[in-house]
Amino acid sequence: MTGSGDSQTLEEMDKVKDWLSKEDPVTIVTHQKVDADAAFSAALLQILRPHAGLIFVRADAEIIDESCLAVDLCEGPRAVKGLEKGSAFGLIVAVMKEIDRPVYNALRRWANQLNLTDSGKNCKDNVVLAGLVNCWRSLKFDDAQIVSRVKELILGKISSEKRTQELRKSAKTISINEGIAVISEEIHVRASHLFKRGAIAVIRQSECGQCVIISKELQNNGILLTELESILPEEWFVHPGGFMACFGSVKAPKDYKDSGLNLEELVLVIKTWIKSQKDILPNEG
Repeated sequence: MTGSGDSQTLEEMDKVKDWLSKEDPVTIVTHQKVDADAAFSAALLQILRPHAGLIFVRADAEIIDESCLAVDLCEGPRAVKGLEKGSAFGLIVAVMKEIDRPVYNALRRWANQLNLTDSGKNCKDNVVLAGLVNCWRSLKFDDAQIVSRVKELILGKISSEKRTQELRKSAKTISINEGIAVISEEIHVRASHLFKRGAIAVIRQSECGQCVIISKELQNNGILLTELESILPEEWFVHPGGFMACFGSVKAPKDYKDSGLNLEELVLVIKTWIKSQKDILPNEG
């Protein structure tokens, strides 16, 4: 049986879907002196409907125009508050789960945070979105400027999520042999995605140089690349934490041909070292 709260949420979600499908011109309405929920809701809607107008009104304004969506407002038939979700932004993001899954995936953690903070609950995240809005407010930004800054954050978050999905697909094309994944110059992939597939060491050769990164599995067992400092050529850098060794990097590129090891030799060094750590290697089969 659907409760009254669920019914209100479904009604508001339908209202958002209906507004998103309307032809231009459409307008986004939210309250003046925007807080995080108002700013993030308005910014996301601007991204979804780039030609929509944006106006700021009193918090007790009643919006009745069918072309408007009144986010983080309570009065009138066009209001979307998201009380049951915890925030209007959380409700809009929930709608995106059906319409645009990458957008939902990118923003769901921010939505969960605002669902807590906008409901007066504690949040353990290191960066609190409401705090960002307060910082912009302290710099004398007006409502439109704050929404514009939030829009930049959301666009960046969505772009980053789409890039992550592309890299995750690329990771599936990399072979893992004896726990080692080797990445050539032309392939862009994150080591973390390969670790999730079972790699315990990732060797990369690119225009920036050569690099070895080991998994948390090795690190947690006290097996660190610092053990190879005396074996690797002198110009190699081994991170004091032992998780990475490199000759060159994106921050300080070097020609991998000058590393003192060709790719095959580097793979052999790492493979031999890992084989000496038999006790922690994952069981095959």
